[in-house]
Amino acid sequence: MKKETKLKVVVITGASSGIGLATANYFCEKGYVVYGIARSAKEKVNVKFNYYQGDICDSEKMQQIASEIHKKEGRIDILFNNAGFGISGAIEFTDKSKVQNQFDVNVVSTIDMCKIYLPYLRESKGKIIITTSVAAPAAIPLQACYSATKAALESFALALSKEVRTQGVKVACVRPGDIQTGFTDARIKSMQTNDAYGDFVKNKTDKMEKSERKGMQPIAVAKHVYKIAKRKNPPLISSVGFGYKCISLLLKIVPVRWSNYLVYKLY
Repeated sequence: MKKETKLKVVVITGASSGIGLATANYFCEKGYVVYGIARSAKEKVNVKFNYYQGDICDSEKMQQIASEIHKKEGRIDILFNNAGFGISGAIEFTDKSKVQNQFDVNVVSTIDMCKIYLPYLRESKGKIIITTSVAAPAAIPLQACYSATKAALESFALALSKEVRTQGVKVACVRPGDIQTGFTDARIKSMQTNDAYGDFVKNKTDKMEKSERKGMQPIAVAKHVYKIAKRKNPPLISSVGFGYKCISLLLKIVPVRWSNYLVYKLY
C-alpha cells in the first residue's frame, strides 16, 4: 500500500532565496512537509527542508521531481509557483532573446508546472498559488516585459480557476510590491539609452532600485501565502501589505489614464 503522510505537503519553486526561501522555512515552522525546487545546489543554500536542484524550464526534470514527491509522500497539497526573474531597460534596446527568456521562465514554465501538478492537486483538493506582482496592474516603466509576464500570469490564473472550479482545486495569485531580496541585484539590467531618452533610464532605474531596497521583508509575503493556503476559499488575487492593497484598489476605480500617470510619477 502506498504511504501517505498525514501532514500536508507543499512544493515551492524558487526556494533558494528571497520569498521562496522565507516561505519554505515558514511552512516548515507551521508543520508542513516542504519540498523546495531551485537551480542552486543544496550545499550553497544550506536549507533544512527537502530540496531538489532543477531548472523549472526543464519539463522532464520537473515531472520526475513531482512523481518522486508524490511517490514518497502519497500526496501533494499546495504548489507555490514562485520562481521567476526580472529584466529592466528601455524596450527599444531589449534583445528579443531576453524577452523570450523572460516569458519562458516567468510564464511558460509556471503554466507547465500547473499542468504537471494538477493531477496530484485534484486528488488532495489542493491549491495553486502564484507569485505575481503589483506590477501586473501597475505596469512599471523600464520593466515592461516583467510587468507583462505578471499580468499574463494573473490572466492565466483566472482562466485556470474556471477550468478546475468543479474539481476542488483552488487557484490564487499573490501580489507583492517592493521586497528586500536578491531579486534587485539578480535583475538583468540594461542602461542603454540615446539622446531621445536623456537621463530618463538612469533616473528611473535608480529610483526603482532605491524603492526596492527599502521594501518589505520576504517574511511578510511568506505569512501572506500561509494565510492563503489555510483558507478554504482564498481570494483569486490579493496584495501583500496595506499600502499595496490600497494601490491595487485605487487602480481599479480610477481611469486608466490617471493611474498610468500616477505610476509614471511614482517611478
